[in-house]
Amino acid sequence: MRQIFLTFLLLAVPLAAQKDSPSAADNQRKLQQIRREIADLQTQLEKSASSLKSYLADLKIIDQQTSLQQEALRVLRGEIERNKHEIVSLTGQIATLENQIASLKAIFKKQILFSYKYQRGSELEWILGAENMNQALLRYRYFQTISENVRRIYQRLQEKHQTLNALQDKRGRELVRQESLAGEKLSEQNALQEKKVQREAYVKRVSANQSLLESALREKQESYEKLKGLIGNLERDKGQRVLEPQQQIEWDKIKGNFAAQKRKLNWPVRGKVVHPFGKYKNPRLKTVLLNNGIDIAAEKGTEVSCVFSGVVSVITYMSGFGNTIILDHNNGYYTVYAHLDEIFVKKFQIVDAGAVIGTVGDSGSLEGAMLHFEIYANNQAQNPVIWLRK
Repeated sequence: MRQIFLTFLLLAVPLAAQKDSPSAADNQRKLQQIRREIADLQTQLEKSASSLKSYLADLKIIDQQTSLQQEALRVLRGEIERNKHEIVSLTGQIATLENQIASLKAIFKKQILFSYKYQRGSELEWILGAENMNQALLRYRYFQTISENVRRIYQRLQEKHQTLNALQDKRGRELVRQESLAGEKLSEQNALQEKKVQREAYVKRVSANQSLLESALREKQESYEKLKGLIGNLERDKGQRVLEPQQQIEWDKIKGNFAAQKRKLNWPVRGKVVHPFGKYKNPRLKTVLLNNGIDIAAEKGTEVSCVFSGVVSVITYMSGFGNTIILDHNNGYYTVYAHLDEIFVKKFQIVDAGAVIGTVGDSGSLEGAMLHFEIYANNQAQNPVIWLRK
């Protein structure tokens, strides 16, 4: 009887339904969009005149291409990881199914032998040989169950074999796809490396030419004003921003907290402050520049952390700043993180204090890898040093 109960268990356990993750198609569309944008920028770059005047514009295009290729790499890495989990899941299901098939085969074999032993009337002798009527009835029902189970187990074995073949085929396709994704990743890495080499050549050319360097610094000074105007617009248009219900709950918790954080905020990245807040002299051009934040030199790829809880209001590329994130901390407080290499957050995402939002880069910079960091209160630039821990 235990054998019959085990059979019912094996027949009743369904295989976990498998569905292709919609993120695979979404990621493919995203990659196609990124590659179209890279191609459009490349067309602009090729049309640009090969003159010193075009170098600053070309440098921006190269920075934007680099940023897009890094985004493509992030998508590919995520898709490779997702695909790896899919393969592991399929392998586990195949192993489970093979064990079920082996168990069913063993039961099927025993029940076939039982049926063979009592064929040609032997089953009648076995039933009539019972000691009493109740035992005879039980033997009769047991034999009927065995016969029905033989048919059902055979049918279930056929179904499980078909499912097994389908899973093995799917795993084979996923393994091929994994190889294809790895090839795409390598291609993007090579393209990214080429852009980095190209950028270094452009930076050297611009840095060696005083008039170009002056133009670049003027652009950066203009960007300070643009950034201030952008933050003013964000504060004005905040009422039109729509957050998810859970995001709104988290956002409401932030109210009124930033103002109490002077000397308490952790540094967004550890490094040397190479350009202080306010006026400082450029050693190369001997000109006085105005800095609305601080510039912290750090190794490229170093993680950049959010100094306080907030919502990601802007992710953009700005002349002189490169890849830039602006976080809104409520009550008129904003922080700015610029010259980023990789960006790990999305617009309108709520981030906690200490969360890694990106990495240090040299986008928009002519002085190597650094983080440009600003704090605004009611659209007025603050000296970040008086807000950060000593």
